[in-house]
Amino acid sequence: MASENLSHHLEVLQQKLEQGQGYEQALYYFLEEFAGDARFGHNVQRLIRLALLDEPGHVATTSLGKSSSIEQQRAFRLPQFRFIHGNAAVSGRVVLFFYFEEVDTGLMALIPGTKGGTEIARFRLTGGLASNPKHN
Repeated sequence: MASENLSHHLEVLQQKLEQGQGYEQALYYFLEEFAGDARFGHNVQRLIRLALLDEPGHVATTSLGKSSSIEQQRAFRLPQFRFIHGNAAVSGRVVLFFYFEEVDTGLMALIPGTKGGTEIARFRLTGGLASNPKHN
């Protein structure tokens, strides 16, 4: 469970996210170590509105091929680790995301994706990975 050694688990998560083509492993690690950890939720700040949500929303609507609004947005921040995570709904689908401010890199998952499975995209708010298709 992530809360038992938060610093270590965030470091592993970031490493998995930054891996070349294997970054989807970061989603599975997040779900295994963080998602079910109730104590992990006690260390966060609730964010009311975050521009960061625009990027996962843009990726999700692009995947769906139609303009859709982001609903039920929830974002949380661990200020000491500069880590943000959250979820939202887009066209009846779940959007999960997390983002490391220090390395300007995040991951968004659309569940279910347009083909029934989970679609995963890595992004940066300043361009970088998101603007280069070979990294996604």
